[in-house]
Amino acid sequence: MIDNNELYEKFRLNVAISNFEKEEVKIPKKNILKMVASFVLTIGITSGLVYATGTAVYENIWKEPKSYKISMEVSDEDKLKCISEEEAEKIAYSYLEKTGFTDDEINSFQLSNDFWEDEKIWRLSSKNIPYIEINAETGKLNSLNIPSYNYKIPYNYGITREQAKIVAQELFEKYNEDENQNGKFELASLRGNMETDEDSYIWYATFYKKYGNLYNFDEAVNIGWVPTINGLYGLNFSRNVYEENEEKITKEQAIQIAVEKDKQIEKEKQIIGTTAEIRIRKMNENIYLRENFKEEYDNHTLNVEKTGENTYKLKDDAVFYKTDERVRKVWCVVIQYDLNTEYVSSKFSYYVDCTTGEIIGGERSNDLKTEERIVDDEL
Repeated sequence: MIDNNELYEKFRLNVAISNFEKEEVKIPKKNILKMVASFVLTIGITSGLVYATGTAVYENIWKEPKSYKISMEVSDEDKLKCISEEEAEKIAYSYLEKTGFTDDEINSFQLSNDFWEDEKIWRLSSKNIPYIEINAETGKLNSLNIPSYNYKIPYNYGITREQAKIVAQELFEKYNEDENQNGKFELASLRGNMETDEDSYIWYATFYKKYGNLYNFDEAVNIGWVPTINGLYGLNFSRNVYEENEEKITKEQAIQIAVEKDKQIEKEKQIIGTTAEIRIRKMNENIYLRENFKEEYDNHTLNVEKTGENTYKLKDDAVFYKTDERVRKVWCVVIQYDLNTEYVSSKFSYYVDCTTGEIIGGERSNDLKTEERIVDDEL
């Protein structure tokens, strides 16, 4: 289902180990003036100062992640911030009508905290649509799934990739609810569920918002459908809007900032190369976790405990961390270590904010290579 595929992509982004990638970029030698300038900038940032260029002053945006424990229960106080059951039902019925299930009836309601995102959601279901998820605070649809058994799939359901592109665009225009007028959505991923296009009886398309030549992977519309009849199979939205911050930090400064931070965290690994590219990324808690819970973070055991040789369970006292969901232009600085093992990632990516120079997140992989695998190069 579409939301499961999206969850897989998120999981892969968080735990992918990129030791098989071969590219290396040696750290260039810098002259003394550049080193001094970068050092002063780094000290100012890590000391909580603001970065100024000319007359402009940019306030720090980074805040320590908030901690939370998983609880499905919604407090009475939080319920006051949520839309009512009647409002959620009305929204759900609007999608029953839009998807063609006009005679269907909503028969299940549940208000709860989302397991992964620590947000309040309404989960509703009907006879034909077992899963409708609505953000309980904004009233926006998160996702829905319609099992393929609700449709009479024709015998000759095979379509070409070019036909799939046309249908994907038509379905996007029908279901897109984007309210942000900046940027433009672009079809970035298209695939069938079988090895060949002709054998695929479900197609998946992902549209990302694009600003210039940069994708924001957190403004996305995922669509799944049954070919030929074009019956909707899955619909999923991500609505974290890019802030379009200014580019004030240079590539050299960003690399210096990331390297200095990495030296504070990694005492054993030797850096043998760096590369950096401008990207749009969402702030995350990974650097904070790496700094404060390094062993558990490196071993993927921060909130799990081993129950057998290859089995784990969530700890009873598990504590999760979440940053503000801000999407910014960053320098994605990839650091390569002198490692040769399949169990430990040989690369780490730092997100250096292009305006403030703060490190606002990262990934334990070569994030630039991960992006290449997400975007379909055949489109």
